[in-house]
Amino acid sequence: MGHALGGLVAVFRNRNIRRLELAWGAAITAEWAHFVALGVFAYDAGGTAAVGIAGLVRLLPAALVAPFAASFGDHFRRERFLAVIALVGAAALAGSAVAFYAGENVPAIFALSAVVGLAVTLVRPVQQAVLPSLARNTQELIGSNGASSTIESLGTLIGPLLAGVLISVADVGVVFAVGAGAMLAAALFFSLVRVEGRLRVAPAPGTKSTRALLIAGIEFLARAPGPRMVVGLIAAQAFVRGCLNVLIVVAAFQVLDADESAVGYMTAAIGVGGLLGALGAFTLGGRRLAVVFGVALVFWGLPIVLMAPSSFLVTALVLLAVVGAANSIEDVASFTLLQRIVPDDVLARAFGAIWGLAMGGVALGSIFAPAVVSLFGAQAALVVVGLILPVLALLAWSRLAAIDRAAPCPTGQLAMIDHVPMFAPLSLAAKEQLAAALVPMSVAAGDAVIRANDSGERFYIVADGEFEILAGDARLAAHAGDHFGEIALLRDVPRTATVKALVDSQVYALERADFLAAVTGHSDVRAAGEDVATERLARGSGPPSPARSHSG
Repeated sequence: MGHALGGLVAVFRNRNIRRLELAWGAAITAEWAHFVALGVFAYDAGGTAAVGIAGLVRLLPAALVAPFAASFGDHFRRERFLAVIALVGAAALAGSAVAFYAGENVPAIFALSAVVGLAVTLVRPVQQAVLPSLARNTQELIGSNGASSTIESLGTLIGPLLAGVLISVADVGVVFAVGAGAMLAAALFFSLVRVEGRLRVAPAPGTKSTRALLIAGIEFLARAPGPRMVVGLIAAQAFVRGCLNVLIVVAAFQVLDADESAVGYMTAAIGVGGLLGALGAFTLGGRRLAVVFGVALVFWGLPIVLMAPSSFLVTALVLLAVVGAANSIEDVASFTLLQRIVPDDVLARAFGAIWGLAMGGVALGSIFAPAVVSLFGAQAALVVVGLILPVLALLAWSRLAAIDRAAPCPTGQLAMIDHVPMFAPLSLAAKEQLAAALVPMSVAAGDAVIRANDSGERFYIVADGEFEILAGDARLAAHAGDHFGEIALLRDVPRTATVKALVDSQVYALERADFLAAVTGHSDVRAAGEDVATERLARGSGPPSPARSHSG
């Protein structure tokens, strides 16, 4: 637990991730408070049928529109798009409060609930898409997803609790108003997020048809085997979740022979387990995420199977807590995995499609579960539903392991980028793009990689071997892990030294455009690069004291 809390603290030291997670917390709290208030309002207005209609109105537009509306997250700055989405949600919640106090206008409140549902649904994919551009390494990305899952679990508890208290002392109109305030706070935090060092953006509008731009995420998921299988398993998990929402109620009365309060306890157990699982997810490493995802799916389903023969509420609560913990680990592993293997320029649209599928899966599961119960009984339904995910995970096991073996970019090249001090502030997404742009080169003993006074077109990182740096009267050496060639690129001047291989050596080269895009696009990286160049020039092109790097 100490390690998990330490990971959470480490993530929150990143100013932009801290702001993003605080915004997410405000948004998810507002979402669940609105969910409770809308349900109470609908029930008072028209009973159980009205509650069902309200849920459909709130969910269906988001499920249909989100996969396409998320395309804006790939064509505009994602942090700004998030701020706009939150403002729209705040306006819809404020409008709901006005409609309530203006005469409890049912059609207006239902219509505005669709806007709220769409806004909070769009926050999810775009927030997940922006995280790789803020996290600086794989562990920080995993930690960020763990923080998001932890905060979602807290919001799932705090939002309904806040709504219940406000309704008990006031009315649902106050909940709508407080929710508007929370979404406004989310918009403020989103507006303070700054993404630096973005190396590529989606194609400009007009280069492709509108239809192609809207469905690019769906098309990528459809044709890429690895991501397609992961998304399919996520959709299956959402289907089982929809079934479980129904089976919890059925099990409380028909299996456990408990009263209606047991439904609340059982639902809360999932939330408690989810919180513990989210904290545990901070211990995940950067490798074997697909296998972890598969294991989590197994533990998502098996506890449901084990509920069937049990007649004790305590046992059910423990088993559902395991489901909640597995759910959080599954979320962190799968989302981090997709952030690593889906191209950044379609990431928001891909996550939009995923959330659309997930909501559709929940809806289908909610329909499927009652049918299974009516055909086979409650206990058999628990077994049937509980076996779905373990069976699918076992069938997909070899392909999940294959995904783990296929890194999103060459591990050695990413390590090269990681070891260059001036690149340290870059996000993981930017580092991976640079790593993919590195060109391996072999240099024979005696050959010159750089000659003084030539124009500078490349930056070099030594992978293996030894080089001699000739800068005026100075003779310096460069070994594996050292780098050279940045002064000519940063200052737009001729090469300041000659670099020759003393033995057969290997280097990675980064073209001028890729190097400058990384350095000039991020203020901290630019400052670090200028400091290095200034120190070397002051030393007569010698290496700076704190870092093993050389001139050029």
